[in-house]
Amino acid sequence: MATETKEVYDLFMQTVTDYRLIDLFNAGELDFENYLQSFLEFAIVDFRVCNQDLDFDDNTKLFPVVLSRENKVILSKLMMKHWLGKNVNDITQMNLHITDRDFKVYSEAMIRREKTIYCNTRKEECSQLLIDYGYDKVDWDTWFAQDFSGS
Repeated sequence: MATETKEVYDLFMQTVTDYRLIDLFNAGELDFENYLQSFLEFAIVDFRVCNQDLDFDDNTKLFPVVLSRENKVILSKLMMKHWLGKNVNDITQMNLHITDRDFKVYSEAMIRREKTIYCNTRKEECSQLLIDYGYDKVDWDTWFAQDFSGS
């Protein structure tokens, strides 16, 4: 049995509201999944402490194991972190579009600052999530017995 990448994408889509992604999904599910795959790959690299194999097959879009609910949720949150980073760094949103220069510069600067603060908050949340996950998976009995070999 295996887990489809689509299950992680569904959880990711529950955490974000982006009409561009919805339009991409409506235009073609394959294009949508190909677009999200890069965010998933970034998330997998971040999730080094995972206790399951996350090396999915590019052709079948399947993980080799049945991922736990916890691991799917963590992957979706890590995907959101990278998606937010992309939106914060979107240069097209930094261009001036209306003539009231003072208002627009202030408005764009404020929006970018708030997006950055929100993105940093999500990054901290993901980091804490990974730390908690790592601590939960430690075999504390062997640790207390001073066996640090990991076996």
